[in-house]
Amino acid sequence: MNPGITALAYFTFWIADVCESVLISQWPRYISSISSGRAEIHCYQNDTDYNYLYWYRQLGGREIQLIVYLLAGNANFETDFTSGFDAVQTKRQWSLTISSVQEKDEAVYLCAASHTVQRQTQEL
Repeated sequence: MNPGITALAYFTFWIADVCESVLISQWPRYISSISSGRAEIHCYQNDTDYNYLYWYRQLGGREIQLIVYLLAGNANFETDFTSGFDAVQTKRQWSLTISSVQEKDEAVYLCAASHTVQRQTQEL
């Protein structure tokens, strides 16, 4: 079975009790990769004021997990994601690479951005 990766964009942010929408584009929408292949997902934002850039994943039926956040181009990986993942930022774009896709990587991947660090996720 080839693992599939679904990529979605999250683009609504709460700032000072006001909802602000920012355009965030995430691509590709779907990735189908053979086992041990490489997968890349990219996001673009139209607002450069968002300093914290995030990658999350949600395995089927489970809660969303933070993979990494980037600040000033520096990637800060969560403990479970320090190996096999890479994240880079170039101005308004940031990318996530899974260096060797395995069946366990089949999930929905989400990108997000904010003015402040958002380390905890809410239970779904």
